[in-house]
Amino acid sequence: MAQVTIYLPDTVEREVRRAAKRARKSVSAFLTDLARAHVRPAAWPAAWEDLYGSWAGELPEIEDRPPESEESL
Repeated sequence: MAQVTIYLPDTVEREVRRAAKRARKSVSAFLTDLARAHVRPAAWPAAWEDLYGSWAGELPEIEDRPPESEESL
């Protein structure tokens, strides 16, 4: 397993330690999970397939307006 050295401001380091403790993980495991979620997002949630085709309502009509000009902003 590779080792990486990072430098954090003291306040961030304290917050990371507290968050890891609340998650009942080591700081290394906590930061690994954060990095993994950012680099390789998790797959769709297991319940996602249950939602497919479950919409029974009607979608609202959306008025197709021309884009606003920069002067009106």
